[in-house]
Amino acid sequence: MERKQVAEENVLKSTDFLKGTMLSKEEDAIQAYAVAVAERKYSDELIRQTLKELSDIKFALDRAAIVAITDAKGKITYVNDTFCKISKYLPEELIGQDHRIVNSSYHPKEVFRRMWSIIRAGKVWKGEIKNKAKDGTYYWVDTTIVPFLNEAGKPVRYLSIRFDITERKQVEEALKRSQDELRKNAEHLEQAMNQLKQTQSQLVQAEKMSSLGQLVAGVAHEINNPINFIYGNLIHINEYTKNLLHLLELYRQYYPNPVSEIQAEIESQDLNFVAEDLPQLLNSMNLGTNRICQVVASLRNFSRLDEAQKKEVNLHEGIDSTLLILQNRLKARGKHPGVQIVKKYGKLPLVECYAGQLNQVFMNILSNAIDAISSRFTNNALEMQNSKLGINNEEDNQSLLVKPTILIRTQIVGKERVKIAIADNGSGMTEEVRKKIFDPFFTTKPVGVGTGLGLSISYQIVVEKHRGKLTCISAPTQGTKFIIEIPIQQSK
Repeated sequence: MERKQVAEENVLKSTDFLKGTMLSKEEDAIQAYAVAVAERKYSDELIRQTLKELSDIKFALDRAAIVAITDAKGKITYVNDTFCKISKYLPEELIGQDHRIVNSSYHPKEVFRRMWSIIRAGKVWKGEIKNKAKDGTYYWVDTTIVPFLNEAGKPVRYLSIRFDITERKQVEEALKRSQDELRKNAEHLEQAMNQLKQTQSQLVQAEKMSSLGQLVAGVAHEINNPINFIYGNLIHINEYTKNLLHLLELYRQYYPNPVSEIQAEIESQDLNFVAEDLPQLLNSMNLGTNRICQVVASLRNFSRLDEAQKKEVNLHEGIDSTLLILQNRLKARGKHPGVQIVKKYGKLPLVECYAGQLNQVFMNILSNAIDAISSRFTNNALEMQNSKLGINNEEDNQSLLVKPTILIRTQIVGKERVKIAIADNGSGMTEEVRKKIFDPFFTTKPVGVGTGLGLSISYQIVVEKHRGKLTCISAPTQGTKFIIEIPIQQSK
C-alpha cells in the first residue's frame, strides 16, 4: 500500500508539472501515455511484491504445517506435500474426498458435529484430532480450521492448518500409563499391606483361640476328674443316708422312750428337721454336680478350636455349648436386661465341618446380638414393648416382642445344605454399616472394646472354609438376623 501511494504521488507531481507548461496536443497525448506506463509499472511491482509475500507464507506453511483447503461442503480441493507425507496418500487420492478418509474412529461423532456447527457459523475451530493414515498407522494433529466468507458472510471454503503432535501425545500417553501403573502398584501395595495386617491379626487371633481351646480343654479335664469323683460318691451318700434315716425311724418305732441322755441329744440336734432337710441337701448337691458336668461337657465341646480335621458333628450341641458359656451374659444384672433364648431347632443330620471354628462363629454372632440388645434396651427400656425380632420376619415375631430375645432357628435347605438363623430384637444397624460389617477391622464399638475381626473371621470360616454363605439382614431399631448356610457334606 505504501508503494502504491508513492507511485500515485509521483504521477500526480509529473502531471501537475506538465499542466503548468504550454504543450501542444501531441505533447499532451505523449504525456498521458507516459503517466499510464508509470502507473502500470508501479502496479506490476506491487503485484510482484504481494505474490512474493504470499509465496513466502506458503513456503513457510508447507515446511512447518499440514495444509488443506476444502469447499463449503468439506470436499478437499488442495493438500500440501506435508499432508500427503503424514497421511501416506497421494494428492489425487485426496482431492475430491472429505476428511473422513483419515478418520480414525477414535473421537465420538459429537466432536465433529460440534466442529461443523462452529465453522459453518463463520467461526474458527481449534482442537486435537487423532487420524488414521493409509497404512493403518495413527497420528495426532493440532488443528485450526478457518472459514473463508463471501460478501453475505457465508463460508465458501475452509482452510485447515495442522501441526503434527504425535510424539507429544505418545509421551503424554506413556506418562499416563506410567502414572496408572504407579497408581495400580500403590493400590496393590496398600492391599498387600492390609492383607498382611489382616493375616497377622488373624494369626494372632487364631493363636489366642487355639491357646484358649487348650486352656479350656485342660481346665475341663481337671474339673472333670474331681467332679466325677464327687458325683459318684453322692450316689453312695444318698443311699447311706436313706438307710440311716430308715434305721433311725425303726429305733423311734421300737424304742419310743430312750434314756434321758439320748432324748436330750435328739431335742438339741432337732433330729426331725435334719431327717427332713438332709435328703433335700443331697438332692441340691446332685443337681449342682449335674450342672457342673454339663458346663464341663460344654467347655470340652467348645474347646475344639484347634482341631484341624473335619468331622461329622451335631450343630445343636455346638450352639448349646456356646449358649452355656454365654449364660452369665444372658442374665439380667444392673441396667442390663435379661435375654431370653428361643430355640426352634429342626431335625438336622450330622454335619461335616470344622466344629471348633463353627463354634467360634456362633460365639461371635451371639455375643454381638447380646451387645445390640443390651445397647438398645439399656438406652430405652420402653422399646421392649415394640421391638421386632430379626427384621421383616413375622413368623419369628409372634409373642416374642415383649422382652429382649434371641431366636435361633435351624433347618435343612433342599437336600444338601443346612441353615442356622440367629435373630435378635436389638438396636439393628444402618445399611451403610451393614455393608461393612464383614470388612476386616471394621467396628462400631468404642476403641479397646472390639477388634473388628470377629465377623470378618466368621465370614471366612463360613464362606472359605465351609463353602457356605453368611448373610446379614438389619435395619435401625428393627433388629438383626444372621443366616448361615453350609453343605451337609464338605466333600461333595
